Amino acid sequence: MPQYFGKLQTTEQPWSTIGSVESINKTDSLRDSCASRTIHFNCGETSLNISILAPNLIRVRMSPTGEFKSRSHSITLADEEWEITPFEVRETDEKIEIETSQITISVKRDRTAIECFDKSGKPFASDCDPSMGWRTGATAGWKRIEADEHFYGFGERTGFLDKLSEVKTNWTTDSLDYNSLTDEMYQAIAFYIALNPDRAYGIFFNTTFWSQFDIGAQQPGVLRMETRGPELDYYIIYGPEPAQIIATYTQLTGRMPLPPKWALGYHQCRWSYESEDVVRELAQEFRDRAIPCDVIHLDIDYMRGYRVFTWSPKRFPDPAKLIADLKAAGFKVVTIVDPGVKYEPEADYEIFDRGVENDYFVRTAEGKLFHGYVWPDKAVFPDFLRPEVRQWWGELHKTLTDIGIAGIWNDMNEPAIAERPFGDGGEHISFPLDAPQGPESDRATHTETHNLYGLMMAKACAQGLQKLRSGDRSFVLTRSGFAGVQRYSSVWMGDNQSQWEHLEMSLPMLCNMGLSGVAFVGCDIGGFAGNATAELFARWMQVGMLYPLMRGHSAMSTAQHEPWVFGDRTEKICREYINLRYQLLPYIYTLFWEAATAGTPILRPLLYHFPRDRATYHLYDQVLLGLSLMAAPVYRPGVEHRAVYLPEGTWYDWWTGECYHGPTHILAHAPLERMPLYVRGGGIIALAKPSKRIAPVRQFVSEEPLESLKMRIWPGSGEWTLYEDDGHSFEHQKGVWATTNYKVYLEGEKILVEIAAREGQFLISEREVIVEVVGVGEQRFTDDGTVRRLTFG
Repeated sequence: MPQYFGKLQTTEQPWSTIGSVESINKTDSLRDSCASRTIHFNCGETSLNISILAPNLIRVRMSPTGEFKSRSHSITLADEEWEITPFEVRETDEKIEIETSQITISVKRDRTAIECFDKSGKPFASDCDPSMGWRTGATAGWKRIEADEHFYGFGERTGFLDKLSEVKTNWTTDSLDYNSLTDEMYQAIAFYIALNPDRAYGIFFNTTFWSQFDIGAQQPGVLRMETRGPELDYYIIYGPEPAQIIATYTQLTGRMPLPPKWALGYHQCRWSYESEDVVRELAQEFRDRAIPCDVIHLDIDYMRGYRVFTWSPKRFPDPAKLIADLKAAGFKVVTIVDPGVKYEPEADYEIFDRGVENDYFVRTAEGKLFHGYVWPDKAVFPDFLRPEVRQWWGELHKTLTDIGIAGIWNDMNEPAIAERPFGDGGEHISFPLDAPQGPESDRATHTETHNLYGLMMAKACAQGLQKLRSGDRSFVLTRSGFAGVQRYSSVWMGDNQSQWEHLEMSLPMLCNMGLSGVAFVGCDIGGFAGNATAELFARWMQVGMLYPLMRGHSAMSTAQHEPWVFGDRTEKICREYINLRYQLLPYIYTLFWEAATAGTPILRPLLYHFPRDRATYHLYDQVLLGLSLMAAPVYRPGVEHRAVYLPEGTWYDWWTGECYHGPTHILAHAPLERMPLYVRGGGIIALAKPSKRIAPVRQFVSEEPLESLKMRIWPGSGEWTLYEDDGHSFEHQKGVWATTNYKVYLEGEKILVEIAAREGQFLISEREVIVEVVGVGEQRFTDDGTVRRLTFG
């Protein structure tokens, strides 16, 4: 009992629950032509609205007071902007039914409970008893967990892939030293996918307040979603498979822009490369050792006393020349920018002076300038909820872009603040929860806006760079964010550790981010905190080759973590896998295009493509890079063999060509130099083939035009579309892109490869294309964009 351990029992405040349906708003136009999207349910003083936005998408809103006031900061498509969806409304004494072409929503009259059904009558996203309720400071809804149902997504989460029987809180936090049991993280994305063998659905909990999902932890079989906001507001998205759910969810919350192609290369970072000389030596080492690298990140020590938008005159005396020299050597530079502005009156620090003059910084409810402590010691913080502040902040990046900075890394933007100077061991604090934020016409308190701070900083940065960089795409990286962050920024998983457990945990973390609509994600290769061993670093670089964002990063208190510091064997492994990454860039860039156009994850758990296979539901340590390429990394020391699950179909070993037929388990040989890789039968993977002028591959993305393209095709039936554009401008938005569809199939004992005519306005320079059917043979031709039909065997 609790009192035995010094804790008295407490009685929770009871929930008030929604009453019965007294009437609904039904008109001839609603019933016959469906001109209205929303059905209003009058439940006494309580109101319930159900809006039909698409055949597989409904919005549910419940207000205890009858008034709806919630804001939708993450939604890119308002309710009225969706195409009108036909639906029928049927009434009986027991229930009201709403039917679309894909689902039926039933609302019981006696206790106002929502049940959803697919076309075969199978239930999903159904309310429990009680269904919806409220008490002081909280609103909640309860959903039934169906038999054999599993839960994924929830944004940035540690631990395994499936979150059944866990509690997940949505409140952005500096999660330094996080582990597999950590709850609150840097990102707050209140979206999940529920999957069982015959259907799937998603729920987006549309609240910026503190919120929480209890996925059957307190009460088995019951999922509770709770917010400290004044109403319940959520979207139900029917699948029946994860791909359709994510497509609809990203239609609702937005999709990532296509990044510059250089951002898909290898990034090198450390806290900190503290001087110009160190940075130059670093760049030279990469080129001398023929290890491809496109990006060098500069952490906080490039600044003058940690003042944002400044340079240290001693350590970086001529940043413009440094950036120009690095550019000539094929490197892009990304600089960190934190939200904390040094509190420095009468010191001619223009950022502070201008911010105070225009009242751009967050104030307390009493009107005092709020301050906390971060790297520059006493600091103040812009109110990014205000559009004029975002515009000002975005324009401040001109001091960086004018000298050639190509991307910005937003850090400490949960926001991370201490009550006293960092070196004094103070407690982490937040803005006062009653601090007002946002424009005068739409003020909210920090209670409502806390989770939005990182998102709005990323938005300010992305919009500023788009205006400043003369038509070139920019790269933005953020630590904190909210649902919809993919519209503005890539995301990394914060301050991880140089431990095998963190290497293992990186794959489910990134996969769940992809299942939450955020595709451009990565973890610090080698671990940020602590010292990696040579073996750990080699294994992590193999896994990092798969990350959509491939960045090595380490903390100042650690040993150096560049690929060559661990000895010749590890350096060779790092070179090989970074080389493989660069060879795969045509394939990976196409995956980014898919993410930008359809919201598709780049790194995918096996359940994404095999949602009817129960064996994939808990499988977190194997991943798919796109449709065809599957990896089974090693994540334990001393391990040279591991079990690999191959789902239904034919699979080929990437390294040996050995063929397997699934579903089956195999034991893969994985010496330190090898990460097990497999390709589905019918898989088509485009590789950048090095020209004779450079070896072994290009050292940076734009080193030379792609003169030779190799299409590796594995026997079977499959289809894939290659996407290409100039890789750096926004011309693709005007139709200046090219796609080529490849199809492979069997015809008797022959293997046929059909190549469709190239589409789009992007002009491809003359190049050689090599089509290799693995284990059979290859054919070469000069690519002129015309239809071709190749026969093998």
